[in-house]
Amino acid sequence: MAQVCHRCGALVPDGAASCPHCHAVTEVTQKIAVGDLTWCPSCGALVPPTDATCPKCGTLVRPAAAPRPVRDLDLPEIDDEGEPDSSRTGVMTRIESAIPPAADASSPAASRDRMPRPRAFAFAAIFAVAIVGGAALLITHPWDPTASITRASEPADTSMSGYPGSVDALSGQDRERDKDQPVSADAFDLIESAYERLSELEGAVGESETLLRETCGEGDAEALADGLEDARAVSLDVSNLISDIERLGDDDGTYAEDVEHLLTLGNWLRNRCDVLTEAWRLAAEPDDPSSVSSQVVSTLTGGRDYARLFDQNYDDWRPERAG
Repeated sequence: MAQVCHRCGALVPDGAASCPHCHAVTEVTQKIAVGDLTWCPSCGALVPPTDATCPKCGTLVRPAAAPRPVRDLDLPEIDDEGEPDSSRTGVMTRIESAIPPAADASSPAASRDRMPRPRAFAFAAIFAVAIVGGAALLITHPWDPTASITRASEPADTSMSGYPGSVDALSGQDRERDKDQPVSADAFDLIESAYERLSELEGAVGESETLLRETCGEGDAEALADGLEDARAVSLDVSNLISDIERLGDDDGTYAEDVEHLLTLGNWLRNRCDVLTEAWRLAAEPDDPSSVSSQVVSTLTGGRDYARLFDQNYDDWRPERAG
C-alpha cells in the first residue's frame, strides 16, 4: 500500500525510505526522548512518561508517592486572655524568657546586678594590699637592716701588710668616714710605717734578682720553682701595700703630697716586681735553665729604670710630721 509523503503529499511506494519527489524521510513518524521512557519490568514494553502502568500487561511501573509524615503534637492552645481554647487552631505556645530585659525597672535588684558586688570589691582590695605589702617586706626586710649593705664590714688585721693596727670597715668609695669619728692611729705614723715598708720590699726585690742570676746559671729546677713562688709573694705584698697607701690621709689634706709620693714609689716597685716575676717564670719553665740564661738577664734589664727612679727619690720623699 502506497504511503503519502507528509511534506509534499506525493505518493511514496511501499518500502521506500524517502519521498522520490522531495526526498523527505518517511520511516520516522514520531520522536520520543529515550530519557522520558520507562521499560516495564514484567514484559519489557515501553511505557509512556504519562502512564503509571504498562499499557501491554498492566504492571504498575511508577508507584504513587508515599504520604508525608506529620508529627501530631499535643500542644495547648492559648487565647488572648491566656485561657486554652480547643476551638482555635494554629496558635503557638507562648514561651516566657527567664532573662529579664535590659530596661526592666520593675526588679529592685536590676541596678545591682550590673555592678560588681561589695564583696568582690573587698576581696580585690585585700588581695592588692597583701601583694604590695609582701613585696615591700621582701625588699626592705626590716628584720635584718644590714642585709642590703654590700660594703665590707668585717674587721681585718692589716699588720702583716705593712699597715699597723686593724681596719673595721672599708672607706673611700664604699662609705664616707664620719669627720667626728676618731682615727685609730695618727695619720703621720701610718704614712711613716708605709714608707719604711716600701724600703723593706725594695730590698726583698733586689735579693730576689741576685738569687735569680745565681740559680739560673746553676740550673737547679727546684730552686727556680721556689724562687718563682717567693717573687710572686713579694709582688703581692707590694700590691697590698699600695692599696693600704691609697686609704691613708687626713681630713685637712696635710699629708696629701706625702701619700702621692708613696704611691709613686709603690708603683715603680710594683713594675719592677712584674719584670722580676716574668724573669723567674722564663727560668723555671724549660728543662735546661742555662739555655735561657741570656733571655732571663735581658728581661731583668727592663726593671733597671724603675730601680733607678726608686733609689733617686726615696730619700728625698721621706715624710715629715707637720707642725
